[in-house]
Amino acid sequence: MVSKIDEVIQDIVLNGPVPSEELAEICGKSHKTLLREVNPEDRKAKLGAETLMKIMEATGSIEPLKMMAQEMNLDLIPERKEE
Repeated sequence: MVSKIDEVIQDIVLNGPVPSEELAEICGKSHKTLLREVNPEDRKAKLGAETLMKIMEATGSIEPLKMMAQEMNLDLIPERKEE
C-alpha cells in the first residue's frame, strides 16, 4: 500500500524546484538509485532519513515533515530568529 507521504516525497523529487539529477548528486547517490528510493511502488529500495533531510534542505520543501508531525498529532513551530 502506497502512503501519502511516499507520494509527496516522490513528487518533490520529480517535480520540485531542483532537478532530480541534481538532487541525486546532492544526496551522494546515482540518479537511478534516488528514483528507486522515492518510488512508492518499489518496496525493495528504502529512503533513509538522512537522504530525506538532504532532499528537504535542497528543495526547501518541508511537506514530508509537516505530514509526519500531523500523523503524530504534533504542531511544527518555526524557530524565531533574533533580530
